[in-house]
Amino acid sequence: MNNCLRKRSYALIISVFALFGCDDGRQNENSSNVIIKIATCADYPPFTYYRDGNLAGLDIELCQLLAQELGKTVVFEDMQFGAILVSIQDGIVDAAIGAIEPSKEKRKNCDFTDSYCRAGYALVRKKDAKATSLEQLTRNKVAYQNGSLCHLALLREKAPLVEPIAMDKMNSAIETLKAGHVDYILMDEIPAKEFCKKNNQLTCSFVAESKEGYALMLRKGSPLRTRLNEALKKLESEGKLKKIMAKYL
Repeated sequence: MNNCLRKRSYALIISVFALFGCDDGRQNENSSNVIIKIATCADYPPFTYYRDGNLAGLDIELCQLLAQELGKTVVFEDMQFGAILVSIQDGIVDAAIGAIEPSKEKRKNCDFTDSYCRAGYALVRKKDAKATSLEQLTRNKVAYQNGSLCHLALLREKAPLVEPIAMDKMNSAIETLKAGHVDYILMDEIPAKEFCKKNNQLTCSFVAESKEGYALMLRKGSPLRTRLNEALKKLESEGKLKKIMAKYL
């Protein structure tokens, strides 16, 4: 190889490394992008909801702090809960949040950060309804959030005779329960209590512990997982995570 050709080859190699860099989990997707897109379903107070026309809640505030730690600006995409997994897999968003609990099925197709909050499950019902546990349910119609595989798995395990009714919005599920079109709703305990506060004809009872808690969901193999976990640990060590929890829970 003559000197001229050799120099051109070296220049090409250097250009390639300059363009792509060495992937150590930090120079990765969105490394040159100041925007991080996060999907959520904003009808699950106190985690995600609208206040005065703006997104609010524990998960929203947490993501804003995480984005600051990453040196990015967060842009939220409000969508139906059942569409979040597909949006992650198709690369429409970088991450998702919204009281999301990892499940075995979801772990096959996406990754999760470390847990940032623990919770349990509750059965929402009218005050004159008899069942207070999943084991007491027989052939009842039980609504749950479409896309929540953990809720569906719990129903199949503890109440195999019920008719599960997948619903896209929990606000709609509450109205459906009040109208008598379903008998119960299975949801997370903290949002269940929030909904019952606003609907005095409803009540709820704790039925099971959450096995893994809530985490951010990411594309399978996403290098953002390492950076977000580091940011979560920093927020925890600085007491900022505890402060958010105390504000909303």
